[in-house]
Amino acid sequence: MTSQRISVPVFASDRPTIRNLAAVAAAGGIITLAGLIFDPGRIWPSILLAAYYVAGLSVAAGVFIALQYVSNAGWSVAFRRVPEAMVSAFPLGAVMLLVVMAGIPVLYEWSRADIVAADHILSAKTPWLNVPFFAARTVFYLAIWGWLLYKLSTTSRRQDADGDIRLTAANKRHSVVYIVAFAFTFTLASMDWIMSLEPHWYSTIFGIYNFCGVFLNGLAAIAVLAILLRRTGHFREVLTDVHLLNLGKLIFAFSTFWMYIWFSQYLLIWYANIPEEVVYMIRRQDGSWVVFTVVNVVFNWLIPFIVLLPRWTKRNDGLLLKVCIIIMIGHWIDLFWMILPPFMPAAPVVSAWEIGPPAFALPLFFMIVFRTLSRHNIVPVGDPMLVESLPRH
Repeated sequence: MTSQRISVPVFASDRPTIRNLAAVAAAGGIITLAGLIFDPGRIWPSILLAAYYVAGLSVAAGVFIALQYVSNAGWSVAFRRVPEAMVSAFPLGAVMLLVVMAGIPVLYEWSRADIVAADHILSAKTPWLNVPFFAARTVFYLAIWGWLLYKLSTTSRRQDADGDIRLTAANKRHSVVYIVAFAFTFTLASMDWIMSLEPHWYSTIFGIYNFCGVFLNGLAAIAVLAILLRRTGHFREVLTDVHLLNLGKLIFAFSTFWMYIWFSQYLLIWYANIPEEVVYMIRRQDGSWVVFTVVNVVFNWLIPFIVLLPRWTKRNDGLLLKVCIIIMIGHWIDLFWMILPPFMPAAPVVSAWEIGPPAFALPLFFMIVFRTLSRHNIVPVGDPMLVESLPRH
């Protein structure tokens, strides 16, 4: 019945766009391969950044879907195929994170026996920070996320055929499991993959800080794709200013929450003034690194806060689109700020080695998203809550 209320167009990827994305990905891949040959010390951190970025987009989309199911929300059903398409790109991020395992000796000082033997702090952490256990945990994180994301997306698409309400109930169960499992495993994963780059330093809120950044970036990507689909006519009868308003509220809220966690971490480190903690912030405020620190805050919080504070700006697709693109750039800056300082202690350097891996990964991510959108209904026509999400005339 719901499918008769709207005309669901078939999504077809724009061939010039796909060719351009493929060309950028090819150029990024060539740069990445060249970096592995000529400067592995510079390229491996950027590969880790790119892998974490694209994997984060997929898992954040999964969190968004799961939250809608467990809260019994109907407003987002109309554009749920957008985050589902982002979920379909998870294998790309997972494979890249597995490839990062080959760079462990370059990235993680705790993996080098000579350094560990001379450092009693690292020696004490070897039961957790050792290569076999680190690799096993990585495989475990990726396997459990991949399985649950697969269940969420495929169950939703199966519902298009018959609208069986039992499939909605099944996805609610999958969502509960995903949220609980993700909360624990993502905290550990962010500590493993990023915090252990500087194994003498630690933060008890590092996991929630990373979640805020990843989820904010995921929300921004969902909004960008949804707005572009509306502009191309595919969501003309589906996506309204009310949907944009709700997305804008979430983006505004999590941008502010990200800033709250960022400032909490900074304030506690500054106030406690413990040597093994302050070195983290000192390194990021020394010389030109302070520019990245300021730009990080400006892109991830200050601009979104100022622009999205009025109600009308959240309903304006042009302004919201620009803010979301800024946030997506800001997340790259945030990851650069977290990952690169140990490898560039003197000053941040952005060259082909830093641009190549993201230039390879992001176009591939969007190519997978567009391919998935073209293979399935871009609106979940069998979902019984679709009527609640559709415009009312």
